[in-house]
Amino acid sequence: MGVGAALFSGSKCYFFDGKKYVRVTRGDTGAGTVDPGYPAPITNWGWPAGFGTRGIDAALYSGPKTYFFEGNRYIRVTRGDTGPGTVDPGYPAPISNWGWPAGFGTSGIDAALYSGSKTYFFDGDRYIRVTRGDTGPGTVDAGYPAPISNWVWPGNFGKRGIDAALYSGSKCYFFDGHQYVRVTRADTGRGTVDPGYPADISNWRWPAGFARGERVGLSFKSLLAVSPTIARFIQRQYTEIRRLYVKSGLNVRFGSIEDLSGDPGLAPLLALDVGTCTLGDPTAEHEMLFANRTGVPDDELVIYIVQTLVGGSGNLLGCATHPDGEPGAAIVQSNALWLTAHEVGHVLGLFHVTTSSDNLMFPNVGWTNLPPDLSDSEKATMVGSTLSVPV
Repeated sequence: MGVGAALFSGSKCYFFDGKKYVRVTRGDTGAGTVDPGYPAPITNWGWPAGFGTRGIDAALYSGPKTYFFEGNRYIRVTRGDTGPGTVDPGYPAPISNWGWPAGFGTSGIDAALYSGSKTYFFDGDRYIRVTRGDTGPGTVDAGYPAPISNWVWPGNFGKRGIDAALYSGSKCYFFDGHQYVRVTRADTGRGTVDPGYPADISNWRWPAGFARGERVGLSFKSLLAVSPTIARFIQRQYTEIRRLYVKSGLNVRFGSIEDLSGDPGLAPLLALDVGTCTLGDPTAEHEMLFANRTGVPDDELVIYIVQTLVGGSGNLLGCATHPDGEPGAAIVQSNALWLTAHEVGHVLGLFHVTTSSDNLMFPNVGWTNLPPDLSDSEKATMVGSTLSVPV
């Protein structure tokens, strides 16, 4: 599954996986040794106002200060090499305080990397470089946000985003699902990926079960022309489901995008008839659309983007009804960041939750206290789905 965040802390490193973390004694390179008594619950950090109880998205070493990020909030902590330290007054605070440009980090970030006088932040397939000291937001350097492809990692590593980044002296480590790379670099620039990477995260020899979990494959096929707007919509949907599900023990892996807009036979499905939108009861139009699974393995999901959904009990943005053996969902383009995450939840066995608008499965995407949450039992249901494949 991977790690959700990594923190350099002198001779110690901390890795976070959902509600657990480990502390590792190590040098600049290598796995080091997990200290006795770990994994331990993230509640040991004693963060205020419910911050981090579901897990964190990123952690940033910054000299005597450490920053932790969860959704659209962050905290600043004064601490030494070990221990939780003390949360500074006035935190949690909104991530908007950092003043990042072009919508970067609006709903959260995936990783943060200390790099001397520079700091790098990663949000999906984009990143920024910031000039700053030990505290404060600093100034975003000219030319950012920039595409994550600038790092030129090998193969498909990090193409759609990373889960964590770790400063380690002259080395930096980047984590993407169950793989990682080690990079030799200076304060700025991408540096050079060391020979032998990407490598499997099992090399870190963390205790059994830590940062290991299930994989869910996800592809997108669009009846709308894949314009830059639709491509950005797909990336945003993927970024948010990946960021949310990693805290549930699920590594959502990106498959492919296919533009189906040029097929005149599929044009009548732009306004997709979903009937009552009941799981196990697909319509004839469901059967026609979901048969288009070229290049997608049987145990992976397809998200079909259509113009409108006709039927159901209201103004539907998504419907997870699908034919047997063709798992997936149909959605329309919208501003609901966790729409795909919600529909995939249904496909993995979850039902609507009407008692809490904080929950991902609250209907009509009327979420509060963002990002939305999942209960431990819901996470177990998703991990136990036949569509969740052990990594």
